[in-house]
Amino acid sequence: MDPIGRGVEELLHELSVMSVNGHPVAPLGGPFVITNYMFWLLVSLVVTVVFFMVAARKASLVPKGIANVAEAAVEFVRDGICIDVMGPEGKRYFPFVATTFFFVLFNNVIGLIPGAKAGTGTMSTTVTWAVMVFVVYNYIGIAKHGFLGYMKSFAPSGKVPFVLKVYVWILEVISHLIRPLTLSVRLFANMYAGHVTLGVFALFVVLLGEAAGAAKVAAVLPLAVQIVMYAFEVFVAFIQAYVFAILTAVYIGGAIHAGEH
Repeated sequence: MDPIGRGVEELLHELSVMSVNGHPVAPLGGPFVITNYMFWLLVSLVVTVVFFMVAARKASLVPKGIANVAEAAVEFVRDGICIDVMGPEGKRYFPFVATTFFFVLFNNVIGLIPGAKAGTGTMSTTVTWAVMVFVVYNYIGIAKHGFLGYMKSFAPSGKVPFVLKVYVWILEVISHLIRPLTLSVRLFANMYAGHVTLGVFALFVVLLGEAAGAAKVAAVLPLAVQIVMYAFEVFVAFIQAYVFAILTAVYIGGAIHAGEH
């Protein structure tokens, strides 16, 4: 088979494997297997824990090095996300919001390592976290306002016709129910699409590099594009972690202040 045909076949195989949540790499017996995504998800978990353990051990009055990076990141989540979005009450929910932020961030960044896969590049991970956010913020709303009070908060207050209140209430309920889907698909689609794009340009570089004559020189173009795309994906990795965390804070803040509009 010619190099182009072989390369295309390998790419299609990789995409087909990724589309079904990663191919199994370590069967454990029965139907359960550890996929590539699960493996790198565990790696990201270990790296996250080790990072903050090391940062905590090196904490000082004037933080330096890794401790300084960790402190700046924690302050950003606490002040720039939790308190800015939820007000002073945001400090209470900082641990949960920070966990979602750093979990997504470390998975996104580690997924950019050649040969690695982002744990957030599969729907099983993003849906799980989106459902957790959904359960947490609704529990907070019900705990603070009571079930009926929380449900009533979905309808507009004031002198609004009853029919319009019912209509808006139904729309709000539907909006809340689809939040796990939108939250999970947004993160998954951005990470998955970015990795596929990098893979496509990498394939172009390999195929043109194996070609003869002027075509070999043309490999510089997709290589340059790949470098630019890689830098962009690093930016996207941080942005998606921020978006996921700030939406989590917005949902919790909405549950806290439900009915105040």
